[in-house]
Amino acid sequence: MADTLKILMLEDDAGDAEIIQRLLQKDIPSGVFCLAMTKEKFLQELEHFQPDIILADNSMPQFDARDALQVVRQRSDDVPFILVTGTVSEEFAAGIIKAGADDYVLKDRLQRLSAAIETAIRQHRVEREKQEAMESIRRSNERFQTISRATKDALWDWDLVTDTIWWSENFFTLLGYDPAQPVPALEEWTGRIHPDDRKRVISRLRQVKASAISWEDELRILLPDGKYGTVLDRVYTLRDDTGKAVRVIGVFVDITEQKKLIAEKRKMEEERLRSRLEQQKEITRVILQTQEMERNTLGRELHDNINQILASVNLKLGYYLEEPENNLDIIESCRQSLVKAIQEARNLSHHMVMPRFSEKDLRDELGHLIENYNYNQVVELDATTMQEELLPPPVKETLFRIVQEQLSNIYKHAKANSIMIRLSTALRSVTLLIIDNGVGFDVQQKRKGIGITNIFNRVESYNGKADIVSSPGKGCTLSVVIPLSGKVHRLP
Repeated sequence: MADTLKILMLEDDAGDAEIIQRLLQKDIPSGVFCLAMTKEKFLQELEHFQPDIILADNSMPQFDARDALQVVRQRSDDVPFILVTGTVSEEFAAGIIKAGADDYVLKDRLQRLSAAIETAIRQHRVEREKQEAMESIRRSNERFQTISRATKDALWDWDLVTDTIWWSENFFTLLGYDPAQPVPALEEWTGRIHPDDRKRVISRLRQVKASAISWEDELRILLPDGKYGTVLDRVYTLRDDTGKAVRVIGVFVDITEQKKLIAEKRKMEEERLRSRLEQQKEITRVILQTQEMERNTLGRELHDNINQILASVNLKLGYYLEEPENNLDIIESCRQSLVKAIQEARNLSHHMVMPRFSEKDLRDELGHLIENYNYNQVVELDATTMQEELLPPPVKETLFRIVQEQLSNIYKHAKANSIMIRLSTALRSVTLLIIDNGVGFDVQQKRKGIGITNIFNRVESYNGKADIVSSPGKGCTLSVVIPLSGKVHRLP
């Protein structure tokens, strides 16, 4: 028993109360007694004394043990109540026990009162612990049910000892069953598993009892919409002290949307890769076309200009050798033709060969390019806001080639008489503007030729941006912005 046991006695005979108290003090030395001889005193001590047990006589006038028991049970079922009386009929005793009393002891048999008190207190303690355990289980189940409703995961619990299965509401919903109905048989719900996964799942479920296995796996299952979804199946097996599997807890996590997102992301990556490969192929094609055009240009220049000049010199020298008298002017004409051929060869070489920008300045080389641009057009270069030390040699080469390409485009198509080339740098980028006052074109209808395509590909290979602004009769502005950091793919 407890170290201190508070005993409330309802008794109208002080002598009987004294005898009962002395008797109990021998067996219950920790007992603390309180005597109530009236109803008012009894109600008062219930509130203030808060007894651990109540001993009530049944012979009190106007307030007997049955009345006292009713008051006590209305307040609490946790306080033991024993009827202690002189005489009582078996019918009355059975009735008061049925009403909630723990025992009754006749006053001529008080020797068993101590044992009755101990038994009543033990029974109430056991009942209280049982109620607390049941309340703990109830709260635990309530929390579990709340969690199972709060999450979208489908939970299940298989008691291997009783062979009973519990499903959460989400499990019923996931598979399209009515939560108000019993859990379907194993053969029924496993029939919804994709045929390629079903045999594996059923085999594992059958192995649980023998080997107490746990697992985590993906499987496909038929959903209520008639389509297969993908769930992540996690299963944990609980064992007893001997290692025998006694319970299996599992969860189905619906990852259908997650798998779709992953598939879509993979598809986008594949599309991006294919697009990048196609872009690289296009760049390669443009490079090859550019190289072929440069070869054709070189061939035409050699054939149409330099070769024709040299053929004329050869013809004149042949005539001079046959008629040298008074024909020195032929020699002078041949010398002038050779000077012209040398200049044409120099111009062609300057156009075809890239300056070494690791040793030379972009501003100077653009100046040389403009000097050799002999097409009767005024070309102005503005590089006053360009900090050349910020430009790596590969970027200088790209800008030089773009200027070359656009000057060629202007000569072939624009019919311009004034061209402005402006270069400027910021902290992390370089900007190139090429403006002409030519005939212009409709950028929405004009199809980009190989020259324009080559310019755009060069800019894109440096993660830059190119833009053309033009309209019929209003000239053309080519704008190029190239970042000065990051990885690039150089074009020749």
